[in-house]
Amino acid sequence: MKKLVMALVSAMVIGCGDPEDANGDGIADGVQEPNNVSVVVPATPKGTISGQVLTTQQKPLPGAAVTLTIGSAAPKTVTADDSGNFAFTDVPAGAQVLLTFAKEGFASLRASSIIPNSAGNVPINNGNASFGPVLLSELNGQVKVLLVGPTGRPAEGARATLEVDPAGVVLFGLSEETSSKVVVEAVADAQGVLTFDRVPTPIEAQRLNGEYRLSVSPLDANGDGVFETGGLYTYYDAQTLLTGGTVKTESLPYGYATAGALSVTHSNVGSLKGTTSPIPSFAHPLFNMVRPGENIYIVFNQAVQANSVIVGLTDEYGSVSQGVTKTLSQGNTVLTLTPTQGIQVGKEYNLYIRAVALNGSANGGGSYSKTVPFFGGDAASPPNISIESIRFQDRPPSSPANVNGRLDPGETVYVVFNQAMGRYGSESAHVLFDADINSSGVVGDVGGEVGNKDGTGFLLTASEPLAPIQTKTPADKPVFTIYSSGYTTRYSFTYTGTQPLSPASAQISLKVTFANITEPATSGYASIWGVPQTVELTGNILPTSNIPPPAP
Repeated sequence: MKKLVMALVSAMVIGCGDPEDANGDGIADGVQEPNNVSVVVPATPKGTISGQVLTTQQKPLPGAAVTLTIGSAAPKTVTADDSGNFAFTDVPAGAQVLLTFAKEGFASLRASSIIPNSAGNVPINNGNASFGPVLLSELNGQVKVLLVGPTGRPAEGARATLEVDPAGVVLFGLSEETSSKVVVEAVADAQGVLTFDRVPTPIEAQRLNGEYRLSVSPLDANGDGVFETGGLYTYYDAQTLLTGGTVKTESLPYGYATAGALSVTHSNVGSLKGTTSPIPSFAHPLFNMVRPGENIYIVFNQAVQANSVIVGLTDEYGSVSQGVTKTLSQGNTVLTLTPTQGIQVGKEYNLYIRAVALNGSANGGGSYSKTVPFFGGDAASPPNISIESIRFQDRPPSSPANVNGRLDPGETVYVVFNQAMGRYGSESAHVLFDADINSSGVVGDVGGEVGNKDGTGFLLTASEPLAPIQTKTPADKPVFTIYSSGYTTRYSFTYTGTQPLSPASAQISLKVTFANITEPATSGYASIWGVPQTVELTGNILPTSNIPPPAP
C-alpha cells in the first residue's frame, strides 16, 4: 500500500502545472525513464558536426583547416588533429551549414548539409552530422598542351583554362552537395605551349575518377577585333594522361571533314590550301609570306603516310635545291618544314609538296601534289625597295660587233631588286644611262640618257625566271617545274643604244625613273606588300656584271 501512494504522488507532481526542463536535455526534470508524457521539446536544440580529412591515399591530413559557415553568422574554423579528425559542437539543430576544407598544397572542398533535429517525430539534442572521410588531392602535378593555330603556326598568346574535377570527395556522410575543382589558367608561349602548374597528378585524379577539362578562348593575336582562331573545348580522363603522358597537342578548330580528297586546310603559305591542281591559283603574297626564322606549317584534312611526304624547296630561279627538315605531328596531320638555309626578306621561293593519305584511296583520300611560290618577310614590316644588282647577258659573238664583257646593242640588261615586285596597268618605268650611248660626246641629248628633254628611256619590264639563267646549251632545267607568280625580283630591258659600253673599264651608272609614272594607283610597280614604288632608284653596272653567253 505504501508503494502505491508514492507512485500516485509522483504522478500528481508531474501532472500539476507545465513540466520543466532546466538542463535542456529534452526530458522533464526528475524523470529517469522518459516516455511520451515526460519528453518535451528543447528550447534551443543543438547538434554537432564531425569528420575526418584524408589524402587520396586515405592517410590523415593533419593541419587541414575546416571552416563552418551558417547563413550570415561569423564563420568558425577548426584545425584537423594528427589523425585528421575535426568537430564542431553547439551547432543549432536543423541549420543548413557549409563546410570548407583547405590545406596549402592540396585542393579545397566545399560541402553543405543540414544538422538533424529529430529522431523520427521526436525532437532531440546532440544530433550529429558526420562528414567523411573527406579526401583532398595534392597539387603537385603539371600538364602541358601544345596549341596549333588555324594557320598552322603555334597559337602564341592563346589563353586557356584547365579544370580538374573532382579534386576532392566526401566518401559518405550527411553531405547534401559537394564541390571540389582545381582551375588553373595559362597563356601559350612563343612555341604555343600552355603550362598548367599546381594541378593533381594523373594518379591523384584517377583515385577520385577525376577529369581534366581544357578550354581555350578565341584568339585575336593582332588586336584588330577579328579573332584569327576559334575556341576549343576538350577533356582527358586521368587514365589517358597516365598512359599517354601529361604533354598533349591540340589544334584550334579547323572546320574540316576527315573524309574526302586529301587537301590542305591551313597553312602560312596560303596557296597550298585546297586540293591538288596542275597550276595553282595564286593568292596575294601577303597570304604566302613566311617570316625569316619561321617554319612553314601545313595542316592536312586527314593523316598522311610519313614515308610518302616529298618536299622540294628552291629559290626564285629554281636552280638549286635548298635543304629543308620535315616533321609530321599530331597524328600525321600537321607537317612542319624548317628551311636549313633560312628565308630572306623580300625574296621569292618555290615549294613542292607531295603526300599520300594514310588510308590511300579509302574515303576518297588519295594523294596531294602542288607546287607554289611563297615569299620571305613579315606582313607587318614592308622594307624599302632598292636595286640589288645590274647585269647584262652577253650574246654569242656571231659578229665582230659582239664582244664578251661589253654591253653591245641588242643585249639584255637585268635589273634585280632586293624584293619581288608586281607590275600592273600599262605605264612603265624608264631606265636612263648616265653615259653617252650615241657617241655624240655629250650625255642627255638622246632618249635613254640622263637629262634628255623628254625623260624617256628604256622600258622596264618583268622578266620572271621560270628556270636557271642559260649559260650553256642545252639550258639547265629547274629542280622541279615552277610556275609564274606574277611577282619577281628580276626586271629587264633591251639595250638599243648605238654605242657599245664597256663596264670593264669603268662602272656605268643607271637611273630607274619610277617617278615618271603618272597614275601609280592604276599603273606601275608594287612590292609584295602592296606598296607602290614611286621613288627613283640608281645603280651601277660593275666591271664583273656580265653573264656569259650560252656555251654550245
